[in-house]
Amino acid sequence: MLHFDPQTGLYPDEIETVREAVREDWVLAFRKDGLPDLNTEPETPAGQLIDSQTAAIADKDSEVLYLAQQFNPLTAEGIWQDALGEIYFLKRKPATSSTAVCVCTGLAGSVIKAGSVIKSTEDNSEWVCAATVTIPQGQSSVQAMFTASQPGPVTASPDTLTRIVTVTPGWDAVTNPAAAVTGSAQETQAAFENRRYNSVAANARGSVNALYGTIANLDGVLDALVLENTTSEPKQEWGVTIPGHSVWISVVGGENDDIAEAVYRKKDAGCGTAGNTQVTYQDTGLPWQPIYTYSIERPAPLAFGVRVTIRKTGSTANDITEKIRAAILADFNGEGSGALRVGMAQNVYASRFYCPVLGVGVQDLQSIEIAAPLSGGQWADRVTVNADQEPVLDADDITIIILED
Repeated sequence: MLHFDPQTGLYPDEIETVREAVREDWVLAFRKDGLPDLNTEPETPAGQLIDSQTAAIADKDSEVLYLAQQFNPLTAEGIWQDALGEIYFLKRKPATSSTAVCVCTGLAGSVIKAGSVIKSTEDNSEWVCAATVTIPQGQSSVQAMFTASQPGPVTASPDTLTRIVTVTPGWDAVTNPAAAVTGSAQETQAAFENRRYNSVAANARGSVNALYGTIANLDGVLDALVLENTTSEPKQEWGVTIPGHSVWISVVGGENDDIAEAVYRKKDAGCGTAGNTQVTYQDTGLPWQPIYTYSIERPAPLAFGVRVTIRKTGSTANDITEKIRAAILADFNGEGSGALRVGMAQNVYASRFYCPVLGVGVQDLQSIEIAAPLSGGQWADRVTVNADQEPVLDADDITIIILED
């Protein structure tokens, strides 16, 4: 049976208490003077009917409790969470595209236009150049951001984006030194709630929360970070230097023009910006149509490695290696239950992968270690990701060690 407490909300009786209440109702209903009470032991016909009625009541209680939880933003899911998001003018993000930083090689002065297409040798997926880049004079290569043409968790291992589809004079070769930042399927419950929580200031102006909330809500944005320095001197934070009276805006995914407009609308006048990429916004609402230039950070990929050691038991599945890899990748990219993707400016603990690994049937887990950068990094229990780094994980960089008895 359900009860209501103004402090804690609805709560149910224990199943034993429910059965006892049902049993008493049956005994009273069949009681007659001069006859023994109804036998309600579980093995009797009456006992079995009582058990069935108890189960029906418990199912009803569970459904009502579920509905009650859908009014709480922390526990709402599905269409209920979508409805709560509408209060904040938020919609669940559809699938977002993977992004990869590629090195384009060719003649100095060659222009690689936005929309240029390359292909993966791994799965033939197409990737599109996000913004026009030019190979600088005196150099033979330039970095460019490419996004997968199909949204969702499209993967690209290092050095697999090497086929040029859009022929461009002077552009000879392309490759991705690091794995792509994997996109996501439709926004998960945890990711949507995290974005809602951090977007409550999106209608404000001038604060870090307002700037972050607006940028995080842009189409195609996989990860975003805003840091600020309110002092007059440069400040070190999360491995980057923020100039005085400036904000550090780091974004993975999204269009440069959309990000520039968000900065224009949410940043206070006189506040500087810092980063490795310049974006511009033109205010066409004014007669002289001024152009504003802002600096944002397009973070470099940080290759992660995960090493899992388990001991083989009699129940260890033959495909346990594939299951562990899939579970870790899903958790790393925020596709797991209740997990947020590994992102910028955070301490990443190997322990976050315990539940995914145990959840696929591992009975004797010995250890989980992580390393970043993968090349030259030390295996450890914790890794710190800087504000100018976006963690990436390739399936081939997940090592499974199975110890025999």
